[in-house]
Amino acid sequence: MVRYAGIIFLIVLGSVGLTGAAQGVIEGTFDEHALARIGHETFAVAQNRMVELRSWANPDRADRTLRGAEAFVVSLAVSPDGRLLAAGDKDGHIMVWEISSGSLLFKKYAHRFSVWTVAFSPDGTLLASGAFDGTVRLWDTGSWIEVGLLIEPRLVDAETKDRAHMGWVRCVAFSPDSRTIATSGCDGYVRVWDVDTLRLRQDAIQAGINVYFVAFSPDGRYLGCVTNPGEIRLYRTDTWEEAMRLRAGRISSVYAMAFSPDGATVFVGGFSNKVEVWDLGARAMLTEHVGHTDSIWGLVVFPDGERVVTTSRDGTVRLWRIPK
Repeated sequence: MVRYAGIIFLIVLGSVGLTGAAQGVIEGTFDEHALARIGHETFAVAQNRMVELRSWANPDRADRTLRGAEAFVVSLAVSPDGRLLAAGDKDGHIMVWEISSGSLLFKKYAHRFSVWTVAFSPDGTLLASGAFDGTVRLWDTGSWIEVGLLIEPRLVDAETKDRAHMGWVRCVAFSPDSRTIATSGCDGYVRVWDVDTLRLRQDAIQAGINVYFVAFSPDGRYLGCVTNPGEIRLYRTDTWEEAMRLRAGRISSVYAMAFSPDGATVFVGGFSNKVEVWDLGARAMLTEHVGHTDSIWGLVVFPDGERVVTTSRDGTVRLWRIPK
């Protein structure tokens, strides 16, 4: 065990997946969901109502703290140019800061309940927000005017109309070309929408009991999701047919996933408290990495494909170096 600059690094060497992973631990009361990578060296995490910007090189201290949230922050997203940081809180507000100055540019009571997910479109023109109330809203990033509400037309009764999902919305993700948005929820469905028309591109995909996370592959050919029970599923974006289904090794419920920059592997975390790395070509788990003492809900991968940051219900942030 090596302690450096207030961070504990566990150097783990072994056979069953624990090969060469170095782990740094940041103690605190970090939210398990609120994590976003900002650039090649920095990331954002939330503690209560504050959002902290930290660097890989010096993660034990916040380089900047952003304030203005009304309640605990539970979701974060960074604009594609790295200039803006969006957040959602438990009271239904969304906030947007300018990262360089720390100025709060936009704040609005947007949803009736917790905003569990926010995402910028890759072209930078839209921000999507999804919430516990089952709604997904789109915001123009030039004016911060609401420009869209995703509505599942079959949800027509008084309690569910104007919603994208029957249950709360867990994740929203844009395709690399910004033309499609995928949403997932605790109703067990993935829905795929046309950004221009706000209409469904495809019938709802029943992917599990709860679908916690969706993400497009870097080349846009696949949409991935992770579920309860603990599965990783990939769908072809030309036909929306299932292309692959993997059963996570020791994770009974998978809560977070990220593609590697080259799209060849996926990193997942969940109820087993482990990070698993899967080779999509071989359809096999390459490695697994232990450290968290409770379920993993946030996971981001840096552009080198080796550095990973995770957040967990145990309140810590952990930094991993997982060689390719």
